[in-house]
Amino acid sequence: MDKIRKDWAVMIALAAVSLLVVLNFSAILTWISEFIGMMFPLILGMILAFVLNVPMKRIEQVLEKINFPQKLRRSVAILSIIVILLLIISLLIWIIAPMIAKTVSQLGDSVNHLLFVVADFVQHSKLMQSSEVSQITDSLSQSNIVSSVITFLGGFTTNISGLFSNVFSVIMGIFFMINILASKEMLARLTLRILNVVLPKDKIEHITYVGEVIMDTYDRFLMSQIIEAGIVGVMIFAGYSLVGLPYAGLVGVLSGVLSFIPYIGPFMACGIGMLFTFTESPIQALISLVVFMIVQIVEGNVVYPKVVGSSVGLPTVLTLAAALIGGNLFGLVGMIFFIPIFAVIYRLVKEWVEKHEQEQAAPVVAVGGIIDEEN
Repeated sequence: MDKIRKDWAVMIALAAVSLLVVLNFSAILTWISEFIGMMFPLILGMILAFVLNVPMKRIEQVLEKINFPQKLRRSVAILSIIVILLLIISLLIWIIAPMIAKTVSQLGDSVNHLLFVVADFVQHSKLMQSSEVSQITDSLSQSNIVSSVITFLGGFTTNISGLFSNVFSVIMGIFFMINILASKEMLARLTLRILNVVLPKDKIEHITYVGEVIMDTYDRFLMSQIIEAGIVGVMIFAGYSLVGLPYAGLVGVLSGVLSFIPYIGPFMACGIGMLFTFTESPIQALISLVVFMIVQIVEGNVVYPKVVGSSVGLPTVLTLAAALIGGNLFGLVGMIFFIPIFAVIYRLVKEWVEKHEQEQAAPVVAVGGIIDEEN
């Protein structure tokens, strides 16, 4: 009787909490958004530490093989990661910035020429009378242009303030990242001590195993993403070079970087590639589109599902579903991180099902005597 009352009390409490959440859903979302904004530097630091922990472990393993002093390995590994990131960013800026500047200049010339052609056509066309042209011009100058300038100037101070705030948040996030990476063992021991106090041993072992699965899955996911980015960059570079398109190196590098964004990245790279080649010739922009379409077919249906999906043990259909759901919920970040999340859930559920199937099959084997081991 007491157990029934207790179950009913739990159900009523859950129903009351659910009702409160539904009635105050907007306020709860606002509070969560404000909390995330306030904790953004720490959250960013944790994400960066989680991401960069993989290459840091690789560097530490190399230092261990060459008998580097143990006390200095972590510091050297963190410093190496920061230096490598700065070198990569500097190299990309050094290679890409001049090309972008040249492309923007050429694009500006092309746009000016196009505007001149359009203006000349309008001037000599009988479709629009001069009075109508003047009326449209006056309307644009008095409404759209003026209002746009006022809006821009009005929000300029706010934009500058937001920029400095974001830069400060990123700097603080990097600071948190360094401290988390430097003391990750201490944080792990502290977490384990807390779990030992509040949870039984079997639950702790399960949580530890789940953590190991997450780290292993993400490790393989990151490595496969790097391989996939290299393959896409090489394919775009080879395709551009084969048909004689300009900016093969630049577009190849950008395509490789953007390929970290599942399925959507190639379309973004395609737009950039077409924009660059359009400054040379509209025909070349169309050829660029054809090259990207071919690469996208290969990348979307062969490279990404096979390289990334197989590396994390996720079937192709679930890889596509993870990217789709993550993108709809959290945009580009969701598309990237939902694949390893789905892979972890898939692996844990698969192991849970296999374990229960074995437990259910064991008594039948004992009674029946002859049963195929596969069943």
